[in-house]
Amino acid sequence: MFDVYKPSGGIGPLTYPLIIGGIVVAVALAFVYQLALEYIPLIYLCFLITGAMGMGLAMLASFIVNVGHCRNLMVAAIIGLVLATCGLGAKYWFQYQRIVKNQVAFEMDQPNVTEADREAVQKFVGENLTFMKHIEFRAATGWNVGRGGGAPVSGFLVYLVWLIEAGIIYYFALTIPVSAAGEPYSEKTSKWADEAENVMSLPVTEDEMIAKIKSASTVDELLEIPIPKTDMSNQFAMYTVNSIPGQELEDAYLTVDLTTFSVNNKGEEVTTSESLVKHAVLS
Repeated sequence: MFDVYKPSGGIGPLTYPLIIGGIVVAVALAFVYQLALEYIPLIYLCFLITGAMGMGLAMLASFIVNVGHCRNLMVAAIIGLVLATCGLGAKYWFQYQRIVKNQVAFEMDQPNVTEADREAVQKFVGENLTFMKHIEFRAATGWNVGRGGGAPVSGFLVYLVWLIEAGIIYYFALTIPVSAAGEPYSEKTSKWADEAENVMSLPVTEDEMIAKIKSASTVDELLEIPIPKTDMSNQFAMYTVNSIPGQELEDAYLTVDLTTFSVNNKGEEVTTSESLVKHAVLS
């Protein structure tokens, strides 16, 4: 059986300070995120904004993995988990602080309340409007979905929406950096094999060709597959080689993906991909 790349589990020393910097950036992203949710209250668009937040945190975690030379899948997952937790927590905290600020401003506008009373007002609001009371109030009020006030979304449904929000953010923030940490890396040169080249695109016209690729036990067998009788096919075996930039004599890694082109009910072209071989070592 041919060798397949497996991450060493190593962690570059730069990873740890990058995590601290990443937390700061995640909090900054959370500030922008909660503002977007505040000024774009349409719940449908909010899910798109949440997806963008999840992708932003995922890209941030992947940056830490790549620049920090982290080849440890568990640590990569922890990085994503920490950034997602800090981002979500900061979002709720910023929202709470804005409500407190608005409530203080409301109390200061009341008759017979002067600037000298501000400290007392802030203390009063802080004691009576705790973070948990703020969460309970938001769940009770919820949102309205639809035109003309629409249907109210409150109570249990608000918590469900928050759960979906967390699921979206954690999904991106965990899966993408873990995938990045699993990419081929040369321990000898301390470089990622991130120079990708598509060396062959082979039309797949028979199921035998796919079975041959899947059952190959050597790299030579991966290349000794039946020659297609025609180039007319909606399926292609895409052969991609990852190598280390400027290090042609070092190991390279072959990935074979089965790409299928189809048309959905709307007449739109849909592309799907299935991994047949992932990072076979080419020495």
